[in-house]
Amino acid sequence: MRTRHVQTAVTTGLREYARTPVLLALLLFAPAYLIGLFGYLAPETPTPVDVPGAGQLTVPLADVLTVGGVLVANALVGGLVGLFVVQSATDADGRLVIAGFEPASLLLARGTLVGVAAIATVTVSMAVTLLFFEPANVAMLATAGFLTALTYGMVGIIVGSQVDTLAGVWILLFLPILDVHLFQNPLATETELIATILPAHSTTNLATDAAFEAGIWLLNLGTAIAYLVVTTVIATGLYYRET
Repeated sequence: MRTRHVQTAVTTGLREYARTPVLLALLLFAPAYLIGLFGYLAPETPTPVDVPGAGQLTVPLADVLTVGGVLVANALVGGLVGLFVVQSATDADGRLVIAGFEPASLLLARGTLVGVAAIATVTVSMAVTLLFFEPANVAMLATAGFLTALTYGMVGIIVGSQVDTLAGVWILLFLPILDVHLFQNPLATETELIATILPAHSTTNLATDAAFEAGIWLLNLGTAIAYLVVTTVIATGLYYRET
């Protein structure tokens, strides 16, 4: 793996970010809008919530929806960035491989771009979240958002390698909302089997724990990291096949 090739590919990708106003708006505006909407409009009605590390607690509904907004925002941005990265890079990267770039260098560069997008989105998400309520564990809530963005970034690469851009956008717009707000809803009394295999299952539990309980259920953290590793392996295999 050549460091110079990685740096060149990352620099080029960041310049493409800067030249794409829609992508910049997605990274910065979407998280602020979604989380601000939930935090401002949701009622403060006391609501029972199952918190993995503390059992059932009664907390304001607005806080629950704000935490969900953090995960949805990061999942949306991560997934769409992963999609755009693989869609815009596949043909170009194939030519770069022929020109002498190593696939591993290009893969690391593309992963770095997804990571940069995730960091930007998490930063905005947490800044807006703290305007409305203070989580019990701010750092772990940010970690849950970051893992969600990275995991959905890998899902975006997987989806982008299988379908065209339009179909991929529709999938990655609806999947995070269905995943977080329907199947992983902490207000639900039961967890469906399908919820346990979706990308946001462990990160939602981790985020709920971090928001309302200072202690952390480490099983959710470990499972979230394992899910990220699995999706990364799959995305890597598909990327290698394409390039």
